[in-house]
Amino acid sequence: MTMIRISAVHALTASIAPIEAAFAQHWPAAEVVNLCDESLYTDYARWGCETEEITRRVAALLEYSVQSGAQGILFSGSLFSKSVETVRTGMSVPVLTAYEAMIEAAFAAGNGLGLLATVPDTIVAIERDVADYADTHGLTFTLRAQLVVGAMDALRGGDSTQHDALVAEAANDLVDCQALMLAQHSMGRSRRLITAVPGRQLVTSPDTAVLKLKRLLDGPSLQSAPESGSGE
Repeated sequence: MTMIRISAVHALTASIAPIEAAFAQHWPAAEVVNLCDESLYTDYARWGCETEEITRRVAALLEYSVQSGAQGILFSGSLFSKSVETVRTGMSVPVLTAYEAMIEAAFAAGNGLGLLATVPDTIVAIERDVADYADTHGLTFTLRAQLVVGAMDALRGGDSTQHDALVAEAANDLVDCQALMLAQHSMGRSRRLITAVPGRQLVTSPDTAVLKLKRLLDGPSLQSAPESGSGE
């Protein structure tokens, strides 16, 4: 049986391990190939937005993924969703942005939403896309968003332990919600440190993205599975 090849495209090497762990848990039969270009994150930080140049480079990465035989693509960089949405139109394979599946899973858990992110612009982007999703589907919601200060600096500085501890501390404080979203793929590694809270579903971008791709590409063989990184 031919394996389904998935291209996981990253702007941070720290996102690779959480994605690989999610595939190992939810879809071990998939063949995952990683493609990473950290210059995207570096240049976004320098320019402060998704420029035409960034979109062009995102397009090149997605097109290369298709040329290399990918049957589905997951772009893990949360700052580049608009570029991905622009480029994926007309592509021959399904392409997921970093967190679209996470938003869907969060609303499935309830309309009281919490959000943690380690980059300010990610909060802005997800707040926008949560509102768009709610408008499209006729839903109401509340959203408490919090920046985990210092976590990304720790991660970029090589201290993943401190990053994970800061994310977990923030998550353990944000309990008054039905779904708590860990916004970035690089945050997925922190879930093991987060205390389960009755009535609160922990929703991670790696787990939900893998499960959605699996439904899209391998649907007939699926068994139902929860769309979260934790059975809270």
